[in-house]
Amino acid sequence: MNFDKRSFILAASLVLASGAAFAQAPSTETPAEQQRQGKRDHRGGQGRIAAALNLTDTQKEQAKAIHEKYKASNTEVRTQMRDLRSRAEAAKQANNTAELDRIKQEREAVFAKAKESWNAERTEIRSILTPEQQTKFDEMAERRGKRGRG
Repeated sequence: MNFDKRSFILAASLVLASGAAFAQAPSTETPAEQQRQGKRDHRGGQGRIAAALNLTDTQKEQAKAIHEKYKASNTEVRTQMRDLRSRAEAAKQANNTAELDRIKQEREAVFAKAKESWNAERTEIRSILTPEQQTKFDEMAERRGKRGRG
């Protein structure tokens, strides 16, 4: 009987100790820190922005329509940039500096066109926001820009 009681106490203490060993504290990281570590918010970019700005349902629908309007242009830019990247890699391997220079010029032109599109989309999104939301939207864009230049 003594042996059974000791076995039970040992097993119970192991279960409790393993629970304590694998316990996790709730995350105190900000969404930006989580994203840098590869932990993604599954709402997507628009979902995070909508939540941060506390958009109304009407504003969410308007923002979605604006985003859809520019989606084809953004997809085209990504395709062109991907193509330019692969061409640049091939030119580097072939040590073709003249081709690299041409690709660089093409990239700058594509990027300028993309920037116009992004700015137009941003301006339209901004137009549906309240003044307080616009201020927060601008602050978010500024933080995003600083992070990219760091």
